[in-house]
Amino acid sequence: MRRAAMLVVMALVAPGWAAAQNSVYGLIGIGFPGEPLAVRARSLGGGIGALDPTSALNPATVAGLGRLVAGGAAGTTLRRYTAGDSTVSGLRETRFPYGMFGGRIPSTPLSFAVSFSTYAERTYDVTTTGTQVLRGDTLEVTDRVASDGAVTDFRGALAFRPWPRLLVGGAFHLLGGSSRLTVGRTFSSSDYSPYVERSQLVFSGTGVSAGVVLLPTGAIELAASARVDGDLETKSGTLGAGSVRLPVTLSGGVRLTPVPGLSLSSTAVRRSWSRAQPDLLAPSRAFDTWEIGSGIELSRPRARGATLPIRVGYRYRQLPFSNVATQATESVFTGGTGAVLAGGRASLDASVERFHRSGGGADERGWYFSLGVILIP
Repeated sequence: MRRAAMLVVMALVAPGWAAAQNSVYGLIGIGFPGEPLAVRARSLGGGIGALDPTSALNPATVAGLGRLVAGGAAGTTLRRYTAGDSTVSGLRETRFPYGMFGGRIPSTPLSFAVSFSTYAERTYDVTTTGTQVLRGDTLEVTDRVASDGAVTDFRGALAFRPWPRLLVGGAFHLLGGSSRLTVGRTFSSSDYSPYVERSQLVFSGTGVSAGVVLLPTGAIELAASARVDGDLETKSGTLGAGSVRLPVTLSGGVRLTPVPGLSLSSTAVRRSWSRAQPDLLAPSRAFDTWEIGSGIELSRPRARGATLPIRVGYRYRQLPFSNVATQATESVFTGGTGAVLAGGRASLDASVERFHRSGGGADERGWYFSLGVILIP
């Protein structure tokens, strides 16, 4: 296992060719961080993330679910990247990153929600070439590191309204998932046998979160939440393969509705990812991150039960992991719309995102398309 770990580090920090990955920035640390957001929130740049009852950022928003609802989302990413001397395009991936179910608990003042979202994506396939001196001979070696899997955040939340203008809630988070890891090396000489090691990594961890939503007026909504996660434990078979300390997350948001049909929202999130630094293999580095998203939603009064809002937004965030001393960042322009169907018993939301990630010796650009549905039984 130690030999495999060394090959992983060598492959992930060296220039090479990669395919079928979620992001070139997901090759180190615990992977590429996900977002616990429904499609509507994504189309607004995450601006309503702290106030959206169908997203999983702030558990207090669950108190806004007056009826049972069920929802899910699918997303497709198209991307290209440049890292060192390598440029790869035509990468594509489709995932189902989010789902939720919740509503009011009958005969109680409580509302509940259960959801799943991607905590960290760990899908990549990296091939690198180099030379190594063995028994006095200089050989060309080809290393391959491939992973397919993710860390998933399963959340159970309870919330209530102690007063009409105040929502309070808490949640328990169970982190789980797995990743199929393949590490191999081949040599230019047939005198040396190729090396291949395959393993199944299983992840586990827990966390708790709490939040509030304040409605001082009909035109102003304020929100805040905090989340504390423990360690992410990794096992290979029955053996422990290490652990990584996870961040404390603080978030806050505001939504303004100055006139009917116009909504302005913004959410900021701070995560202390530097807590993971002692648990990472060198030269991987972990940084604290900020994420700020804002959005504008325009809608007209409903005509015959249907409306097509216009949603635009922008999100900026710092990425937590790098193999150099500089921190990578992501900028995303977003847009989308939605429709109410079946007499108000269903809604369909669509979003498109244009992202640019840079820093850490790489540059990545692409599109993310997502489609979400909310059903009211």
